[in-house]
Amino acid sequence: MKIKSAQSHSESPSFCSRPGEIFDRRKLLLCFIPFLVYMSNFRELSSGDTTGAKFAAILLARSGTVYMDQLHDFLPYNDLPYFLSERNGHIVSNYPIFPGLMAFPFYAPFVWSGMIQPGDGNLVWDYISKITASTYCALTVLFTFLTLKRFLSKTGALTVSYAYAFGTALWPIASQSIWQHTGAVFWWSVCFYATVRALEEDGSPRANRWLALAGAAAGCTVLCRIIHLVAAGLYGLALLVRFRWRSVWYAIPALALIAALAAYNEWMFSTWNGGLALVLEDRWYLDRVRGGVWSTPLWEGLAGVLFSPSRGVFVFSPILLFSIWGMYAAWRSDDPYRRFFALTGSIPVILFVLLAKYIVWWGGIMHYGPRYQVDVYPFLILFLAAAWPSISRRRALTVLFALLLAFSIWVQWIGAFCYPGRWAVYPVSLSEDKGRLWDWRYNQIWDSFESGVKWPPLQLMQ
Repeated sequence: MKIKSAQSHSESPSFCSRPGEIFDRRKLLLCFIPFLVYMSNFRELSSGDTTGAKFAAILLARSGTVYMDQLHDFLPYNDLPYFLSERNGHIVSNYPIFPGLMAFPFYAPFVWSGMIQPGDGNLVWDYISKITASTYCALTVLFTFLTLKRFLSKTGALTVSYAYAFGTALWPIASQSIWQHTGAVFWWSVCFYATVRALEEDGSPRANRWLALAGAAAGCTVLCRIIHLVAAGLYGLALLVRFRWRSVWYAIPALALIAALAAYNEWMFSTWNGGLALVLEDRWYLDRVRGGVWSTPLWEGLAGVLFSPSRGVFVFSPILLFSIWGMYAAWRSDDPYRRFFALTGSIPVILFVLLAKYIVWWGGIMHYGPRYQVDVYPFLILFLAAAWPSISRRRALTVLFALLLAFSIWVQWIGAFCYPGRWAVYPVSLSEDKGRLWDWRYNQIWDSFESGVKWPPLQLMQ
């Protein structure tokens, strides 16, 4: 049985027409506003973790290969940096190259026109990385809106989508460079949209095509960041409960992409999880920690990823506290979309547990706020949306939501315009003193704010 959109009675047919639903002027404007905001700080924010993705795109356009043998011409080094290793007679990235393949259409024109050459410096390739990331994150907001408007009013869907865009680390992290998280959040937004389309077309052969797209998108999240292997599997179980045998249409492309990744990793690195194993071996060199990969005590790690004053999700984006209520509201709802997404409630919980157990749960020192937790945000936003009808009906809750959203946006603005300050290295490096993750008086948010705005056009005028 097909499910009608929850808003079909109040929206004109043209608003929901296909393919105009995605490509009409209003949707492009909805997408363009976040893109402009993401680009407005005029600088790229990243670390060595993104270098492999950038040069996968550059070298693919330049030489038709994703091997990093020519990287030394662009970035001279004596010893191989942590993000590279030598395998099968070639220099390769230890980080996933799929985000680089996503960036290829953005880099190729600049490479082919001669604007990226050895010795020219990093300005061009870093800024293209920012354009790429900002575009994919803006599209993430668009697909999130298209998903949420199935069970929220247009105003509600827009409010939650823009809360996602500007009130979470989608702004100061995912949109600023080609992180693994950038591709992951984009593909989850596509997966969710394909899922609601499959729910609408349930009983029609078209539903199978949408399920296949959902599976391909979920598989791509794993290609971006291997932790999503867990999320993609649990999402498949939710689809199995809802669609029964037809969920095989999700499973086939998802498993095909995951198998291709495992084959590449096994061939290149002799292990299923690829270069990640090599990065984990360097955790003493990078973060001064010893012990097993999953050796952090659970409650200590959970407290950190959720409430650390310099890394906690609910500190940097307190609006996401409503997601906890949304998990309960989704189960209580009669709406078929909310009821389906209620089946995915275990995914953010398990992802948080995995991140909490990881020995470097804080994610290192070269970023702002809760970077690892960006992988959980797509699911938290779904549950925030599930709570929205109850929030919008109560004046006190609406005021509270507005206040928390304003604070969340302010925190993200600091990350985009003021970070970095001295917090990561002063008075002693975070790598040497992990207790600083719990210092409420001297935390990364306030330190970055006090360090002042770092806006290149302003600096040029001074």
